[in-house]
Amino acid sequence: MSDFRTRLKSDVPLIMDGATGTELARRGLELTPPLWSASVILHASEVLEQIHQDYVDAGAQLITANTFRTHARNLREARLSHRAKELNHRAVEIARTAGTGETFVAGSIAPLEDCYSPQLTPSIGELEDEHAAHAEHLASAGADCLLVETQITVREAVIATRASVKTGLPVLVSFTLADLADGAKLLSGEPLQEAIDAVIPLGIDGLLLNCIPAQDILPAFAQVTIPSHIARGAYANTGRLLANGSWVKTEAANPAVYAVHAKSWKTSEIKILGGCCGTTPEHITHLCKTVCE
Repeated sequence: MSDFRTRLKSDVPLIMDGATGTELARRGLELTPPLWSASVILHASEVLEQIHQDYVDAGAQLITANTFRTHARNLREARLSHRAKELNHRAVEIARTAGTGETFVAGSIAPLEDCYSPQLTPSIGELEDEHAAHAEHLASAGADCLLVETQITVREAVIATRASVKTGLPVLVSFTLADLADGAKLLSGEPLQEAIDAVIPLGIDGLLLNCIPAQDILPAFAQVTIPSHIARGAYANTGRLLANGSWVKTEAANPAVYAVHAKSWKTSEIKILGGCCGTTPEHITHLCKTVCE
């Protein structure tokens, strides 16, 4: 397998997988608190492996391990915090089993608390302890890169990124945004450019946007400046979260429409492309056929 950093420098687009959580639910699994998607590592690993395999078959070259909710903090209520390392290793193993010799595995590092509630972001000390342990678990599990994703505050993004870079692995950092009506801002209200400027000096390899509507990707990137040596990426939703907490589908729920958005991202020099909430293997199939032609 080629080195991940070498692959990022290629002019050929790097195709990510699509959603895991919503895909698990679409296949009939109940994702309930406190474990949410982490529960399938213990109780439905065969379904998880099949989802990863379906994304590989669809053309994905970067599979995201199901570690979005495997921090020790997230496992504590289920009295499983002592098994955090084990679950992270198992999740990476499952993702690796589904891939090929040319498939990369990313270890997912999410916000410690609800990713739509920046006001719940823990203290600096808690963030440092939890993210350091999580990054180390994923590195020791053999992940090819670390994906610090769906970040909603500058503070947590910086701490999670610093811990990830310390492992020596390539690091991708992805932010999610509020409605663009008031400019490109994190859910915390902090400007996206401020967040970018805070993580770039830490030594990251890629800067991405995720968990926002597909049509918001290009307008958001247009509002910020990113050094040319940093790879850009995007993996969007197929819907939009409204202010009242309800979820409405967008036209991107149609895989063919989503692929049209992805083609415009590629034209705008976004080279890492995949899908977030609501996307399926069919979305990645259409995306791959469209941007890899």
